[in-house]
Amino acid sequence: MTEIGEIYRDFRLGKHVTLKDASSGIVSLAFLSRFERGLYDISFNHLLELLDRINVQLSEFEFMYNQRNDTTTDLLPTFQRAFQAGDTVTLKNHLLIWQRQQGNFAELQVIQLKMMLTILGNPLVSQTDIRTLEEHFNTITNWTFFELYLYGHSLQFFDKNMAVNLFKELFKKGIFYDNFRSDSFSMLFYIHNNLILYLIDQKDLANAHILVDSLSRYFEHHERDYYHTARLFNLQGLVTYLSGDHSLGLKLLRRANVITFLCNHRSGFLENEHNYLTRFLSAGELETIFDFSNLEAL
Repeated sequence: MTEIGEIYRDFRLGKHVTLKDASSGIVSLAFLSRFERGLYDISFNHLLELLDRINVQLSEFEFMYNQRNDTTTDLLPTFQRAFQAGDTVTLKNHLLIWQRQQGNFAELQVIQLKMMLTILGNPLVSQTDIRTLEEHFNTITNWTFFELYLYGHSLQFFDKNMAVNLFKELFKKGIFYDNFRSDSFSMLFYIHNNLILYLIDQKDLANAHILVDSLSRYFEHHERDYYHTARLFNLQGLVTYLSGDHSLGLKLLRRANVITFLCNHRSGFLENEHNYLTRFLSAGELETIFDFSNLEAL
């Protein structure tokens, strides 16, 4: 598997930028050299700065990474695709593999998979797992994509103070900011989406509204694909419905489902949405927002 440091080195050399010039003012020369050799991990912020230094977009970097690595070894997207599709068989297979491995990273991967399966209706997370996560988040100094994914799945297993304080920590560390890079939008959305759903579960609609409004304002100034458009309608609809405006809430929820249906998104995704919304909507309301019979001819 090609390491991200090796890919960065190839870009840097291709642009004839020295280690000294690339690292200056961002990280030490020695750190960058070790990162390129796969000896050090790197924070997301530092990676963005280093890419900017050599005029490479994150989207270009990700494309090169995917070209050089078999997608089956790109674990986080593989887990996430299975999770979104409700594919518990794939997640359980990955869990068995990681349970046979040693070390802190393997332990965290096991917990992440157990959290995904628990959310999908297979309760596996223990109090010991939650304490391990809390200790990890309380001690790390550099948040990477792994921690961001892990945090997103951990939310509903933490108490509200822990979840919200970690979210504030992301802002304090500069992981999120107003002019967040557009090619990192999915991660920003993913974290907001999960925290909003967590706050809904906690019946904290006031703060859920604040985050939905913040995400809506962000959308006004950034391009979005169909998936993020549908998800935003879904979040707006659910918060609106639970706040008492059932008519507008159902309209927004149906709009989200129609977009997903017309774009032929994975069938398991809509099934998961239906199962989740049964907690809040009546059978008749569910039938209305998941009725696609008049769209079949389109």
